[in-house]
Amino acid sequence: MTRLVAISLLVLASAAGAQEYRLPFAGRWFVMQGGDTPNVNDHMGVPAQWFGLDFAKVGGPSQRELARGTPTKAEDFYSWGEPVLAPVDGEIIAVVDGLPDNPLGVKDPQHPAGNHVVLKTAEGRFVFLAHFQRGTISATVGQRVEAGARLGACGNSGNSDFPHIHMHIQDTPVLNTGRGQNPVFAHIDVDLAGKHFADVAWPLIRGLFVANH
Repeated sequence: MTRLVAISLLVLASAAGAQEYRLPFAGRWFVMQGGDTPNVNDHMGVPAQWFGLDFAKVGGPSQRELARGTPTKAEDFYSWGEPVLAPVDGEIIAVVDGLPDNPLGVKDPQHPAGNHVVLKTAEGRFVFLAHFQRGTISATVGQRVEAGARLGACGNSGNSDFPHIHMHIQDTPVLNTGRGQNPVFAHIDVDLAGKHFADVAWPLIRGLFVANH
């Protein structure tokens, strides 16, 4: 085993901890933000959101387009209205569902997560899923859900200027407190620089096209 491979396996083992995650959606999506350095992930500027991820669905003839034609409204994006799925088993501990969706290009920094769900998956591990479409969250506080369960629909609420799914994991249940945790996603298909990797498990980084296997 080479030293590089050994280091990579060590990083994977450390990041995974006792849990593996599935992607919180169906179909093919683009990783807009992800990774462990600021040059590929703006979330690294906020300790609680370290390793945070932003996903946008792709479509069109190339399967690389974010929207149909030149978008003028949120509904033009492939992400809009897509089901947001639980990435792991856990208990719903917080739900916000009444904030409006932003017009395209407008953000709501006063409510950074917008409509969102917080899922407790273990002691010291809380998954935040953000920017849901208003009025679509079906999960309720105290409910236990399994990985793959539908939680709501992708929208454009909160500190978001076009529809996408935000996900990050903290060691505390209060938004933007504590430290972010680095998830590893298992049984996923990844396209990177023209190469396809099927049924793999690894941390994600900006620029990948991903889908559940």
